Amino acid sequence: MPRAGAAFEMQLDHRVRVFVFDLTEEKPRYLLLRHRPRHEWPLGPVIGAVRVHEHMRDAVVRKVMDDTGLREPHHLIDLAEPARDLFGDMGLIEWPFAWQAGLPATPAPEIVPGPKVGEFTWMGFEEAFRALDAKRDREALVRLQLRLAG
Repeated sequence: MPRAGAAFEMQLDHRVRVFVFDLTEEKPRYLLLRHRPRHEWPLGPVIGAVRVHEHMRDAVVRKVMDDTGLREPHHLIDLAEPARDLFGDMGLIEWPFAWQAGLPATPAPEIVPGPKVGEFTWMGFEEAFRALDAKRDREALVRLQLRLAG
């Protein structure tokens, strides 16, 4: 039990959730991946921890490069609306981003999955929306789709 007057300390972790997309014939397609070793893991965006003193952009670039082999986005979009979860004295903030991997005239480079990636696939919006389990991922995907359509 904490002493009277003791400060409450909370551990707060940060993660990025990155939707990699490609624009082909002006219609976006989205890269979803499943991590190893479990086949029951849902398909989703690139996900990774933000290291202590690491800038968000650096975390996004590092995680996308680790999981896909892609090195630099044509455009990096902050999808805003980070999600916050609290678990007792631990907290998690997840920051959604979008990474444009290709242009209509220059498709995305070949994906080279990292060792933690068990499966990956490119999907159109409707298929990607249905494949995502997490409500926050579906909401971020819709925000991205609307931004790309606007």
